[in-house]
Amino acid sequence: MKDRLFEIWLSLRMGVANPAFIPLLAQYTPYDLFSMDTDAIAELSCDDKIKRALADKNLEESHRIQRYCRTNGIGLLFWQDEAYPRPLKHLIDPPMLLYYMGKLPDFNSRLCISVVGTRTMSEYGKKMAYKIGYELAAVGTVVVSGMALGVDSVAAAGALAAKGCTVAILGCGIDVVYPVAHRDLRDAILQNGAVMTEYPPATRPLGHHFPQRNRIISGLSQGTVVVEAGESSGALITARTAISQGRDVFAVPGNVGDPQTSGTNRLIFDGAGVVLKPRDILDTYSFLYRDALRLDRLLTAEQRSELDESVLERLSVYVRNPSVRATEKPREPQKPLPKANAPTSTEASERRLPRKSSEQPKAEKPTPPSEPRVGDASEKILETLPEVQRKLFEALPLDHAVAVDYLVKAGFSMSDIMSAMTMLEIKGLVVALPGGLYSRK
Repeated sequence: MKDRLFEIWLSLRMGVANPAFIPLLAQYTPYDLFSMDTDAIAELSCDDKIKRALADKNLEESHRIQRYCRTNGIGLLFWQDEAYPRPLKHLIDPPMLLYYMGKLPDFNSRLCISVVGTRTMSEYGKKMAYKIGYELAAVGTVVVSGMALGVDSVAAAGALAAKGCTVAILGCGIDVVYPVAHRDLRDAILQNGAVMTEYPPATRPLGHHFPQRNRIISGLSQGTVVVEAGESSGALITARTAISQGRDVFAVPGNVGDPQTSGTNRLIFDGAGVVLKPRDILDTYSFLYRDALRLDRLLTAEQRSELDESVLERLSVYVRNPSVRATEKPREPQKPLPKANAPTSTEASERRLPRKSSEQPKAEKPTPPSEPRVGDASEKILETLPEVQRKLFEALPLDHAVAVDYLVKAGFSMSDIMSAMTMLEIKGLVVALPGGLYSRK
């Protein structure tokens, strides 16, 4: 692995989902920024918080992370690398640095489709997730997911059963298996695909990481398929993020009135592509990716894509009743990850997890609210909101709906918007409208 010390340092200073690094890297290298003295930093065109972060020249954690990655065969993709996925370059808040293990597909030439949905799916949802993952992968599509319980993992298992490529995007460090039941699935993915994350090693899977992670899942993909999702499902965050990124959104229809599929049916009502079979997805891209897809294999794949429970059992994908939500947390320490080369005796000490970055975002804490606007019927609820949710709610006009771009221009990050809006919807304070608009309820 090439020396990544200053790239790691800069990523720790900038934090996750912070697009402020883009104009800086247009003029300077990470080493240039590290070498700047206080006067030079003061002249930069960025906010004071970033300037204070850049003034911190401590490399201890960066050294520790780099040694750990080298010892454990963890690769890094930096914003300016040739192999960095071009689809991510066009995001409002792209990841600056990605940690990965396994075999990276060529994201720049292959069709990538993300498959997401509920963690507590029905038997029908399970069959459809497996079938979609299997048939897409069999013809050469890269199946992207979050390796979560439910639809994500079943789709990944289907892709692996077809001997295809699947990529999992984590909401934690590359060395943390979450959920812990999916260690076998993670290991299988590493054989035919890759596991990726923007979080440094040893970062735990905190709740607010997953909405941030979702923008990478949809951003890597030309289209996102939602298999089953209720109105408050996290999969809808990925779908809305895909819409805001200009990506295609597809949904598998479900029974009208079933809470388990109310979210997917709403997506279809709002204009998402209807998926009755995987061929419906592939037809959208068959011409554009004619050189990357092996559509001659599709008929055979359709005959072999029925759900195989033995595959799920072998990968430990479905280990509990689908009506029970996951509550388990990762056990630590994790067993060592596969290594590219056996460590020397001097490297043995680096097999420990590096200390968690002090720059990682912390869970929001409620702060005293500002005065609610006149006319609000939700003053008591507003007083209980975390700061980001409260500020976003207050930024919404009283009399009309606004698009996500309106909130981005108001100074909020895309990850904060997607996460907070979902929580505000659940609390009954805002409503999502067709066309990616939001309004007060």
